[in-house]
Amino acid sequence: MFVWREERFWYNDQDGSWTRRSFNVDVTYADLQSVAHDCAVKEMRYDTVKSQKCDARRKRLLVYGPNVLTVEVSNFGRLLMTEVFKPFFVFQVISVSVWMYQDYRIYASVILGMTVVSVLYNVFETRRNLKAVQKLAASECLVKRLTLSTNKAADIGFKKVTISSSELLPGDIVEVEAGMSFPCDLVLLAGQCVVNESMLTGESAPVPKTPLPSGSSAFGQVFQSKSDRDRRHMLLSGTLAIQIRGSSDPRMHQMSGSDGSDQHASIWQFLGLQHSQAASSSTKEDTAPVAAMVISTAYGTAKGHLVRAIRFPKPSKYNFERKLYHFVANSAIYLVVVCAATIYFQVGKESAMTIFEACINLVTIAVPAALPLALSIGISVSFNRLQGKGVYCINPGRILSLGRVDTLCFDKTGTITEDGLNLKGVVVVKKCENETLNTTMGCGELEKDPHAVFLQGQQALLVRSSVGDSADRNSVSSLGLFYTLAACHDISLLDHMETGSGIAKGDEIKKVIGVKISAEWLRRFPTVCREFFSKNSYANPSDTTIVEHDPRIVQERYQFIGDPLEIQMFTSTGWRYMARPFEEISPSVRRPDSPTHWTNALSAVDTVIMPPTEVDSKPLLAVLRKFTFDSEIRIMSTIVLELPSIDSTLDDARSWILVKAPHGDVYSLQEICVPESLPHDFHSQLQTLTAEGYRVLACAYRLLGSMTIPQMMVAKRKHMESELIFSGFLVMENKLKPETSGVLLQLAKAGLREIMVTGDNPFTAAAVARQSGPYFLKPGCRTYLLDQVPDSNPERYKSRCVLTSFDTEGRSEIDVDTFLLPQPTDAGSSNYQTSGGSGGAVNLVVTGRAFYALLQQHEHLVERYTERTGSTPVKIMECITPLHMVLTQAGIFSRMSPQHKMELMRSLQDLGYVVCMTGDGANDSGALKAADVGISIASKPAASTDTMAAGPSIAAPFSTKLAHIGVVPMVLAEGRCALVSATVMFKYMFFYGMTQATSVIVLYRLRLELFDNQYLLVDLGLVFPLVLLMPATHPRKELTHGRPEGNLLTFPILISVYGQSVFIMAFQVIAQVYLEQQSWYERANDENADRFDWQYNQNTTVSFLFASFQYVATALTLSQSFGLFRNSVLSNWPLTATLICQFVLSSLLLLKKMRFVSKLFGLVDLTQHWHFLLGLWLLAVGNSLLFVVFERYAVFHKSTELDMSDTPRGEAGPGGSANAAGLDRMRRLLRGQETFCLPGRPVVRDFFQVAEVAGPLWAQLS
Repeated sequence: MFVWREERFWYNDQDGSWTRRSFNVDVTYADLQSVAHDCAVKEMRYDTVKSQKCDARRKRLLVYGPNVLTVEVSNFGRLLMTEVFKPFFVFQVISVSVWMYQDYRIYASVILGMTVVSVLYNVFETRRNLKAVQKLAASECLVKRLTLSTNKAADIGFKKVTISSSELLPGDIVEVEAGMSFPCDLVLLAGQCVVNESMLTGESAPVPKTPLPSGSSAFGQVFQSKSDRDRRHMLLSGTLAIQIRGSSDPRMHQMSGSDGSDQHASIWQFLGLQHSQAASSSTKEDTAPVAAMVISTAYGTAKGHLVRAIRFPKPSKYNFERKLYHFVANSAIYLVVVCAATIYFQVGKESAMTIFEACINLVTIAVPAALPLALSIGISVSFNRLQGKGVYCINPGRILSLGRVDTLCFDKTGTITEDGLNLKGVVVVKKCENETLNTTMGCGELEKDPHAVFLQGQQALLVRSSVGDSADRNSVSSLGLFYTLAACHDISLLDHMETGSGIAKGDEIKKVIGVKISAEWLRRFPTVCREFFSKNSYANPSDTTIVEHDPRIVQERYQFIGDPLEIQMFTSTGWRYMARPFEEISPSVRRPDSPTHWTNALSAVDTVIMPPTEVDSKPLLAVLRKFTFDSEIRIMSTIVLELPSIDSTLDDARSWILVKAPHGDVYSLQEICVPESLPHDFHSQLQTLTAEGYRVLACAYRLLGSMTIPQMMVAKRKHMESELIFSGFLVMENKLKPETSGVLLQLAKAGLREIMVTGDNPFTAAAVARQSGPYFLKPGCRTYLLDQVPDSNPERYKSRCVLTSFDTEGRSEIDVDTFLLPQPTDAGSSNYQTSGGSGGAVNLVVTGRAFYALLQQHEHLVERYTERTGSTPVKIMECITPLHMVLTQAGIFSRMSPQHKMELMRSLQDLGYVVCMTGDGANDSGALKAADVGISIASKPAASTDTMAAGPSIAAPFSTKLAHIGVVPMVLAEGRCALVSATVMFKYMFFYGMTQATSVIVLYRLRLELFDNQYLLVDLGLVFPLVLLMPATHPRKELTHGRPEGNLLTFPILISVYGQSVFIMAFQVIAQVYLEQQSWYERANDENADRFDWQYNQNTTVSFLFASFQYVATALTLSQSFGLFRNSVLSNWPLTATLICQFVLSSLLLLKKMRFVSKLFGLVDLTQHWHFLLGLWLLAVGNSLLFVVFERYAVFHKSTELDMSDTPRGEAGPGGSANAAGLDRMRRLLRGQETFCLPGRPVVRDFFQVAEVAGPLWAQLS
């Protein structure tokens, strides 16, 4: 066994591999219940077989380890050593040592001081971050572990043992308490819990958790920890229990979930013992505890994965510092040349040691020791600007990656559209008046007022007493649809007084709650609650008037929790939600005055739905049983009891089962409805509504007249959800955010590809895409849906995906495998031919299951290629698969699960895209972390004007409390500006070193040297202020087309660096030749020994004065914005003022006689040779202009990588099409018909090549 990155690996003797060992939870629900029972039995036997039990527990401890998230915080010395041994720091130490040896102490001291400060800051910051991670990981606390025990009378009961959470092991059962921060991952077995998961997901809304199903109702279902279905049963490490509710009758709970055929032991057999004993002994503990079983500990938990991701982040494919090292290594050629020149000039005249010192001095000059400092300043400036704009970055290194983004992926709900939904209306199924049709049912008009539908149904029933004629059928359908809207949901109430949490209370939903909660339950049913008050702090029932008549208290105390869609559906009805008080749930306080009263006969009823007080009729719906949403059958249902009034008995009630299918799964409900109840225009009505961008839910019902309540409570779900009567559609409207269209236009103009990635229905996603503008779907192009169809005999290399046109009815399907695979027998071989077809003029909408099928097919094709060739494909073009072709063409990915979204990010990256994912940080957290850049936005506007009031989110590298995608162009602009600034700072530091090194080598020719104060003026007076001010230029507000160059070894960068270097060296040589051609020139050499001074002479003076202009000119040259990614240099007024002052200072040093300054900097007075100085000044100005002109017109300032507007997809649409001639040139270059393309051969990435191959194929569909 060994541990790597906090994971334990064990050797497998069978196959000779190392594998992770984890607690197996991929079993059925019944098996998980058995695990809990078995662990409890073993704990009961602990005293009788102590030694054996200790050995078993020790083995489990060895396999899983202690439940501790260990984060080692290295001591100061170790971190310091890590910093000081970085390559650039070592070089800085060498440079400072050389300067100290040469008595250049002032600048050396400044650099040394700043380096030491930088190193110490990095050490302290690293240590602070490690401590913050350690604090985040700290989760040890005291917990109550539940075990079985026996007494002398052999009675079995359970006991609570308080232990440290570090002793917990998978399989242990613990009691969940309110306010408990979970130290491990658990699955809830008994009771209910409301959890705050904001620490993990960034979602502030509380999440209700329900116990794991038991009995035959869960028979055969496999627990899947990553599925949305089973996440509602899981309590994740690091989350907080803000409210709990135990079960009043475990035996009833067990009965309601089982028909007695389940042979697996239930946890209720363990927990129910105490309940039965407590009931008989009148103990204070009337309810069974909320219990959960440990399934993951330490770094196997959700919090452990998060801490590991922080400690060991995924390395970025783009590393500017690494490319910097590559360039420095590439510039070694120049260092070799200057060192060779130094040796040539001084060999035979100086000692070997002197020549060696001169070469080392040149190296320290040519590679500036302040280079890392200059680069870090630029990133720090961008980081601070982002934070000032309300954008927090937990990884500043990702800022440079922002500048390379070419593909943008957006979640839909809460990102592109509003997070909340409004009920547009309901469509009720009614009898069709056209008697010639085979079916007698049809969809009615869209009714915008659902309560009017209820009143119509009620009135019709009052007029007609018989059931079965057409009028009553319409009435019952109307009531069934409305009751589904009102009662078929899984929302609940959060009691703030009980939790003590600080959840925001400003939601409009609280205005709807009012007094319609627990207090009203007490007022409506006082006889039931008589003894409740005597056992609690209330003196008498009249005390409830304090709550009843002061809605503010209730609004502050209660909050709806659950699916926002369901909350919006319920509140749109205007009905009242009443929940039984938690304390009153205890059976020991129920003392019915009337045994036939429904509240006394139905102890399981905790929720009642009632109409508004102004409604004449007073029916109510008592919720008996809920079948929560199942991801496999794709529906949810509720069994309710309809009572005419509060005082009704069970004899007056009738029972309903209300069923709904969520948006995108409407057809799953169609299959279990009676065919005669389906409207003839079912499909056309559904398509019409979804095409308009609405979210459509299908509803059905069945009257349970022949079933008794006990039968309803134990019946299997499959039996209950059958032979349903279709009642109609619920139509929800999800509006675009006001900022969406304008932002998408701005991003499209920048040449960025935009992709919608949503879990929504493909038709609704397409409708929203069209509403937002011509960005995700190109106008004037045919749109195809790519989906997977079932296949009874699937082949391994077939995806079973088909293309279906959006545009026509009864359209034919195109098999993707036949269409995109060139030869089925040689699938995966690179038999595609690159052609010059324009292609690509189609839109693709891909479903999640189709994407996953293509992903699996891709993996199989790669395996087949490897088996055939004996090697894995190094380049994409060696093995193009249908997945690659779809990824280059699709604009919408719908019905995508969180796992699908994460895999999509990785697949796009494998094709060469640089991806930015934008979502809400909840369901999209995996994709946000997998993308090159992840931006988490708030689903709702922040309540505070301080956008950073709530702090950063760890769900993504970038987070903001802004509630719209307007942050995306702002962040991208800042990233582009930061990348340009980093490149500019590198180039300037290179030019600075080149200028100074050239001055030195020109003087070495005559065995001369610059004066120490001249070095000091250049380093601290000229260069250092520019290094501080140049990155301060702000980004352009609007994104420009194209991206900045991020590779320092590309042709444009090399042209700029080496071209300007030639000008630097050439003009310095010209200046020296111009000096030496003067009649008054005095050569400083050995022949004039009496007047020889190796620092104070005409050559040194001219070299220093002329180079001073070059330092300023190169800074001005590189500060140009070129109208691309940064504002004009004039907008950076401190930099502009500094450049002007430095140019004036350089001119005064050259042209004006200043004795003190001349003496301070060792300058020879040349003012009597005015004509020479004027010529030198004009030469410097000409050199400066040449710098500016060359950089502006001879250097390409965008990335040489072909961006999205150069691909066939970019030929149409507002993203801006590339110049036709330029695009043709690119394609000729790609096919080898052209060998050179100014400003150099572009970088052709994989996705561009795939698009060229797939273009003609897609063109066949246009």
